[in-house]
Amino acid sequence: MIIRKPYAFLIKYFKIIHITIFIFMLYLLFTTRNVYIFFRDYLQTGTYTYIENMAITYINSFMIIVSILLIAAFLLIYFLMKQKGKKVFYYLMGIIFYFISFVLFIVFLGAFNNLEYSSYSNQTLVLYRDFGMVLYYLNYFFMIIAFVRGFGFNVKKFNFEKDLKELDITEEDREEIELGSSIDFENVGNFVRRRKRNFMYYIKENSYILVVFLVIIVLLTTFSISLNRLVISRVYKENEVISFDTLDYIITGSYLTDKDLYGNIIKKNKKYLVVSFEVTNKTDENLKLSMENTRVRVGKEYSYPKTSLSSKFEDLGTVYKKQSILKKQKENYILVFEVNEEANSITLELYRGKREVNGEAVLYYKEVFLNPYSFSEKEIGKYQMGEEIPLKDTYYKKGSFTISSVELLDIETYTYSKCEMENCEEKKGTVVPKGVRKLLKIKYGEETPENLFSYLNLEGSVFETSENIENVTPEDYEENAVLLEVPTNTNIDNIVLYFNIRGSKIRVTR
Repeated sequence: MIIRKPYAFLIKYFKIIHITIFIFMLYLLFTTRNVYIFFRDYLQTGTYTYIENMAITYINSFMIIVSILLIAAFLLIYFLMKQKGKKVFYYLMGIIFYFISFVLFIVFLGAFNNLEYSSYSNQTLVLYRDFGMVLYYLNYFFMIIAFVRGFGFNVKKFNFEKDLKELDITEEDREEIELGSSIDFENVGNFVRRRKRNFMYYIKENSYILVVFLVIIVLLTTFSISLNRLVISRVYKENEVISFDTLDYIITGSYLTDKDLYGNIIKKNKKYLVVSFEVTNKTDENLKLSMENTRVRVGKEYSYPKTSLSSKFEDLGTVYKKQSILKKQKENYILVFEVNEEANSITLELYRGKREVNGEAVLYYKEVFLNPYSFSEKEIGKYQMGEEIPLKDTYYKKGSFTISSVELLDIETYTYSKCEMENCEEKKGTVVPKGVRKLLKIKYGEETPENLFSYLNLEGSVFETSENIENVTPEDYEENAVLLEVPTNTNIDNIVLYFNIRGSKIRVTR
């Protein structure tokens, strides 16, 4: 259907449209007042009354829809006024104001959602209170004008009589831009060109309506995505900051394997998910984490942390076992979960706290989608000492390392500094291998991962795995060097450093 006068409907129902706008504004006035009063009282008293599903209670979906409808209505009338050369300031401000309202409603949804499990500082509460106050009081300005134009508006003042007389659309008007229903099979080229020309006429004459519909679709899509991702079912990803009231978490990596550090199968038909995380204590006191309630969801099954397997994964980090997180400090730990061998689509549910609802304790979680690295057997390559060796094809995923030199020693004597207050003195330390073993001193580059030497074997030696190599490096030993106990018959001239990084194999020769 094509209409020659696209503003006819707006002109004819100008009053009714403004009355409808007024009613929508009145609704937003009461709802934004509740938001403003909530944050005002919370700021004054420091307390609030908990309500289940606070986010949806204070910022419901109808408020979002109403703000979008108001933007659409103001856009339509703005184009009408612009076309007729009338003042458009009120409608332009209305578009801006209700778009800001739409954005702030999304912000408030997130604020109320987080408030169910944490609290806000006074500075944050002041900000939210002021936002609510602006939305509440500015609504009065737009309501008054909408009321006047809806209930006391004089159409003659805007000289729309001429347009109203022309609302009777003739058949000729329709035919001029009618798309047509018959197809000229004898001249397809002319048919296509004519339809293209008519379609462009349609686009030009109805451009403002198309723009309005486009804006509505964009806003509704934005609202739907924001509501789902930021409030209702926010799912975090690895390396994103997950903020609680007193703690910040970052899931720094996840790994899936069925083998321990030395390549031994731990348990048949089972795999183990290792989750590495960084936690920051934002308070002024030491804290212990409640990790026993944190879990992973694999399909419809849940798995909880197993602390008894710490020795199997000590190369990947320290298993969290109720260690204290020092005040204002950042620590790194791992969690280990036993999952089925066919594990896929894994989500970590990070425990955030519990509340009593209707007499029952309800646990709350923040979800993190995991994309675990699966260990596999592969040859990375052979390198010589001094060469830069990439780690991108290992579970490290980035970085590199270098081996500068190796040296076989019967005993190692070194110097270190010991300081008390401002007084420091040089002292000597000695490392002596046990039994008939020797010391292998390896110097390496600055970027070498700290745990790399837990994967070291000596190819061709009397043993096959790094279980028999013991790291005896003192804490005060020189930087970028490691001391390892090795068999006494190790041949330093033909030595091959064999790194089996959980299946990724690298050999380094002299």
